[in-house]
Amino acid sequence: MALRAKPKQAPATDDRRITALIEKGGTVPTENGDTSKQMLVQLRLPPDLIQRIDRARKKRTVPPSRHAWMLEALLEKLKTER
Repeated sequence: MALRAKPKQAPATDDRRITALIEKGGTVPTENGDTSKQMLVQLRLPPDLIQRIDRARKKRTVPPSRHAWMLEALLEKLKTER
């Protein structure tokens, strides 16, 4: 059985144009147009609390992600604290 190298293909497009587009960069759109960075927060919760949160989420017609549910809860709490 003979082995041979994989045939080389010519690039389909101009690599310089692709590189220029990638290097151009840009910003990621956000809901409110704010491009400031979000901060990562690590939260440790007991398993029974996570289970209670998951049960509450699943009662909705379209259950939100756990992250979205907690964010909504935090925003509601901040609203009542005003």
